[in-house]
Amino acid sequence: MARLALAVDLGGTNLRAAVVNRDGDIQAETQQRTQSSDGPDAVIERIAAAVNDIAESNQVPNDVPVGLASPGPLDPRTGVVYFSPNLPGWTNIPLAAKLRERTKREVVLSNDANAAALGEVFFGAGKGTRNLLYLGLGTGVGGGIYSEGLLIDGVRGMGGELGHVTVDLNGPRCTCGSVGCIEAYTSAWALTRDALALVDSGRGDAILRAAGDRNNVGPRALGQAASDGDAATLALLERAGHALGAGMASFVNIFNPEVIAIGGGVSLIGDPLLEPARRALATFAMPIMLENVKVVPSQLGVKTGIYGAAALVFYDGPR
Repeated sequence: MARLALAVDLGGTNLRAAVVNRDGDIQAETQQRTQSSDGPDAVIERIAAAVNDIAESNQVPNDVPVGLASPGPLDPRTGVVYFSPNLPGWTNIPLAAKLRERTKREVVLSNDANAAALGEVFFGAGKGTRNLLYLGLGTGVGGGIYSEGLLIDGVRGMGGELGHVTVDLNGPRCTCGSVGCIEAYTSAWALTRDALALVDSGRGDAILRAAGDRNNVGPRALGQAASDGDAATLALLERAGHALGAGMASFVNIFNPEVIAIGGGVSLIGDPLLEPARRALATFAMPIMLENVKVVPSQLGVKTGIYGAAALVFYDGPR
């Protein structure tokens, strides 16, 4: 059983590498810009260099694997990233094989939201649980499912796209091509869309004051306007939270989890978004299912990617 992991958090903006032990202690960590515009090969070289450098400087044994949390649809069985909106040119990239060749180490690859679910189980809000759902409210809405000790990700490893569950058949168009997804209500891009619509209607003065100017309108400004008691902003967040809670109720009815951990930058809006979600959850979930579930904030914060990547190494379930 592995006691140490080389963890890599690959993001569209930043690339982080760390040495993490099974107790969750980060023994060393580095961060640099991903510079994704340089293309896949350059980024992979950057990842390999970061892994090799941190391993050498911390005398990490050669048999310690690399856990890599990556955005975009991918197949953890084959190690291929199919595409990634935040990584230009990444189409059918054999990431695990290329990194294995450059580091001479085993590489365990997973979608970043699925990895985050494992991270919460091993190190965060769900430590010790066997049934957890993770929802990452960020630019998009990601999700991960951990049920009876197993990461549930489907036949090609792309399961767990909880943000793309439809909660409104007549809802707004989502970036995935469907309509009424949770992401189309609760992601940063969706909240920014709705906030700008309020500004354009003449009812968004509080949002504009919080943002400073139109270019800064987004979740942070919404959170400030809500904390100032702006009625239009609170109504906007009520709508978004209601959609989130309706989705969570479906997940509770299907998976009967003990914990729903909510992370990502949008979740920092706090109660103006999450209280309507809890009310909707109580409305739409089967009452008996609610007896055992807790909705809690992620405990991993900005380290979610690193802890998730490390948990991929420590997870001993089927790949």
